[in-house]
Amino acid sequence: MAASSAKKWWKNAIIYQIYPRTFCDSNGDNIGDIPGIISKLHYLKELGVDVIALGPIFPSPCHDSGYDTSDFRAIDPDLGTMEDLERLLSRAKRVGIKVMMDMCIASTSDEHWWFKKALEGDEKYINYYYLSAYKRNNWRGLRSRSAWNKAENGKWYLSIMGKNQPDLNWSNPDVYEEIADAMRFWLDKGIAGFRLDTMNIIYKNSMADGGFNIFVKGGEHYLYTKGCRDIIKRLNKDVWSKYKCFVIGEGTSIFPDDSRHFCEDGLDAIFFCGRIDSESKKVQRLQARRNNRKLIKLVDKGQHTVETPINYVETGDSTSFAKYFGNDKVNCLNFAKVYTGMHLALVGIPFINDGEYCRDPKVEEDPTSLYTFTSKMIEFRKNSKALSEGVYHRVAAPYDVLIFTREAKEERLYIYCNLTPSKRQVEFYGDRIVFSTYDLDTAEPFFLKPYEFRIIASNI
Repeated sequence: MAASSAKKWWKNAIIYQIYPRTFCDSNGDNIGDIPGIISKLHYLKELGVDVIALGPIFPSPCHDSGYDTSDFRAIDPDLGTMEDLERLLSRAKRVGIKVMMDMCIASTSDEHWWFKKALEGDEKYINYYYLSAYKRNNWRGLRSRSAWNKAENGKWYLSIMGKNQPDLNWSNPDVYEEIADAMRFWLDKGIAGFRLDTMNIIYKNSMADGGFNIFVKGGEHYLYTKGCRDIIKRLNKDVWSKYKCFVIGEGTSIFPDDSRHFCEDGLDAIFFCGRIDSESKKVQRLQARRNNRKLIKLVDKGQHTVETPINYVETGDSTSFAKYFGNDKVNCLNFAKVYTGMHLALVGIPFINDGEYCRDPKVEEDPTSLYTFTSKMIEFRKNSKALSEGVYHRVAAPYDVLIFTREAKEERLYIYCNLTPSKRQVEFYGDRIVFSTYDLDTAEPFFLKPYEFRIIASNI
């Protein structure tokens, strides 16, 4: 792992994911920025956040939300300066918050100077990419189009992620050294770790034509190859293990077995298929059928995949997940609470998307707000051995209710999550209610209220 077992500072961390361009604008140009994030550090600390995970902050023409990087060692001028980032790191450290950053290491922007040099014919940089006088195969990109695009000089280049994102050639040792050195650069500045975007497509084991593939034509030659695993192992050995950093992987079509292997190779955690992402077509289908049974199955599956799962609702700057299951303002808020409570009660590392938190001071003062509920639940989690260290077991329940236990040596908790807008009769265990989305004195002895989240402690 990127951090030794004795130094897993991140294992019980609450991580707050920020897309900088929309989080907080400090200068009135309608673009969120690093000074804006600095101005919200006290709110984040009060919420209970331990780590900020910054979305892309590198210079970028933003054809892909900033993941099309044009310089791995600089800050996008729209977001601030290097001095602003250093001030963020300093002030965050002062209040006890670590800062991670997002890196897409599979490709660059077509405006990166490496790519410009390659198109000019510079022999060194030509081999940083896959450049050819013709399309070398029949691969499709991840957005259902040809994976090859033609540059102004007539050369074709491989660009699996998008037209403006030429793939890096990780078979070239110079590319490895460039990215490894860039990681060291940020770690030396005080960055606590990385979220590596689309990292499972970095190594191409062949340029042969692709056969039939359920995901994308050609994927068998670049999705989670042995070369990719070897690069992870090497980066861990050469870079990550030298720092007390936390490294998370993200990619396309990553399934449970892949997740386990990635973590064995050197990642600390990974986002994988089967988790709930509000923007996915899968969740939209769940909404259409209001299929809570399937939703619960996906959540339960995630608890058994890797040692430390990533628990998340949304993975980017998207609208509230609650809208997919709530049908009015009250239901949306109540569903958001039960779903947030569930994720904070599961085994693993909670990732909170910036959503509607920290936008308006009035929200923080509202006792019925999602902010207030989340803050109290985070505090409860941090003070509970069962939630921070205990094991997970699912308990039999109606098909649209999730009940599970979290149990440590001296504490057992029963977690109840009614994911429906109706009452549900359930069998209650334990001895006393210790947390709920409703007033404790209104709790019913045989029923969960609509969208009720309840924790019952057991005397053991």
